[in-house]
Amino acid sequence: MLIFTEKNKFHKIFLILIFLFFSNNLKANIIRDAEIENFLTEMANPIFEAANLNLNSVDIYIFNDKAVNAFVACGQKVFINTGLIQSFENPSMLRGVLAHETGHIAGGHLARSDKAMEKAQTPMIVGLLLGIGAAIAGEGDAAQALLLGSQQIAKGMVAKYSRGQESAADQAAFQYLEKIEKSSTGMLEVLYSFANQEALSPRQQKIRVRSHPVSRDRIRSLEEKVQKSEFIENEDGDKLIFEYKMIQAKLNGFLNNAKDIIKKGSNGSDQSKYALAVAYYRQALLNDSLLILDELILKYPKNPWYYELKGQILYESGKIEDSIEPYMTALELKEKEPLLMVGLATAFNARGDNGDAENAIKLLKESLKYDTKNSQTWYQLAISYSNINNIGMAELSSAERHFLTGNIKMASFHAKKSLNYFNNSDISRLRAQDILIDAENKGKWKRRCPV
Repeated sequence: MLIFTEKNKFHKIFLILIFLFFSNNLKANIIRDAEIENFLTEMANPIFEAANLNLNSVDIYIFNDKAVNAFVACGQKVFINTGLIQSFENPSMLRGVLAHETGHIAGGHLARSDKAMEKAQTPMIVGLLLGIGAAIAGEGDAAQALLLGSQQIAKGMVAKYSRGQESAADQAAFQYLEKIEKSSTGMLEVLYSFANQEALSPRQQKIRVRSHPVSRDRIRSLEEKVQKSEFIENEDGDKLIFEYKMIQAKLNGFLNNAKDIIKKGSNGSDQSKYALAVAYYRQALLNDSLLILDELILKYPKNPWYYELKGQILYESGKIEDSIEPYMTALELKEKEPLLMVGLATAFNARGDNGDAENAIKLLKESLKYDTKNSQTWYQLAISYSNINNIGMAELSSAERHFLTGNIKMASFHAKKSLNYFNNSDISRLRAQDILIDAENKGKWKRRCPV
């Protein structure tokens, strides 16, 4: 489910509006998509483990920017630009970049970067991440202001590493890839693609080159090791390559010109059909989109992502009842996927039949075991609890939502209201009090990384 989130004037129950920008001027944003996130996580986790990083401490975010770049910010948070995923020919190139960025994390390079630059980045990064949370929670106006103030992060305003740090990250990346028995040729391909950028003026250089300087010595140093690696011939399997091509197709369908995709049509490949299904959906040609999705489902009945997109399309077109079955099938196929749980719970809340609120609450609580940072989960929990007249938990869920997005005033407001519904020994009362205590410490709040 590839989504942007934006407040709308009616505060609709379901805020998933596929790739709707916060404003026409916004050029960069965070997206959530279970299919792409799963692909990135499955590719990155072995690398993180090879680097002895705690998997629970490293987060990957998909950054909607056409620039071919990836970067680390706010500790151990890796941002992958959509432009990078769309541009790279094969998944080994993406793996190489992930390994390289992991090298920066493990080497502590972000903390060692120029202090003046670091100070300049901090408010932009915090503003960006607060904007993400505010938008997901439905605070569209606040999100727009925060994100507009943070757009320079998409223009390369992240830590600029030294040549020494870049070389160290390369060498570390090579060791990680050796440990997981993967070829490093993809990483070399990335360096080759940017090699000639060094000769250009900074204004003409691509963002990745400005923040990750490439040098001939750096390439030669890595080339020698890659050529001697016993894993140089290890190629990715057909399944991984297919999955990569499909997420590229999905991004193309959502981010490229929909009319151009429709005009071009399908060349018969699954990738072109996937992109076309999305393009039809964006142009409100729902029957055409569903027809292609049904074709893909027939061919790949065990793929959860086609069912998920079908459920979303049906939901967005007002066919709430029809959307539930494909959502349920998607979740049956991918049982522990939190975004699928939230999607199905949202559909239950919209339908509002007997037992739907209880089912939604069960799903949303389960999703929090796997994803504690999605404020949309708390938003839907507030709706579910309101539907069964559990006002105390509805208020506390709203407080959690605003606490997560950094809205101190509203978090305190709802936490105080929830106290009227809990007795002194209730654990929920203690949680509300914790929110109030943390909200009072504004200085500490501002320093926290909000995502």
